Amino acid sequence: MSTLPTALSYIKEVGRDVKENEEHWSYFTDSWTAYLTTRGILHGDSDPVFPEQYSVKDRDAFYKSVSFRQGWGGASGHDAPMIAYDALLGAGASWEELCSRAMFHGGDSDSTGVIAGAWWGVLYGMDGVPVCNYKNLEYRKRIEKAAVELFSKAQELA
Repeated sequence: MSTLPTALSYIKEVGRDVKENEEHWSYFTDSWTAYLTTRGILHGDSDPVFPEQYSVKDRDAFYKSVSFRQGWGGASGHDAPMIAYDALLGAGASWEELCSRAMFHGGDSDSTGVIAGAWWGVLYGMDGVPVCNYKNLEYRKRIEKAAVELFSKAQELA
């Protein structure tokens, strides 16, 4: 949350969609503040808190409650990452649980799933992901080449 003023400054500096971003900035920040408060992680000094009983039905209700499009969780730029983040936090190191939380819900689950899956890859690589999910991946060589190049660039900048 502390980086949001820097992000807004960048938007203003670039000069693209400034008015639209400023009009919706408080909604975005208020929504994320409420979410982080709900999970007990607003200040970044504690582990996330989830309800003891958090069934598929409960998660769907929560995802709908944070959605921008009244009940279609994951269809907007603020709630899709929020739902993906929630799924990642709740899944721990279980790929199966991540899929259950991020990819199998009643909203825009392909959006939340791809975001959560990408973050999973950053944290865990392919650990826990069934080989059948990526064995015959289309454009695999291109993707792996791009990953190696990105990693190399990141090391140069570090």
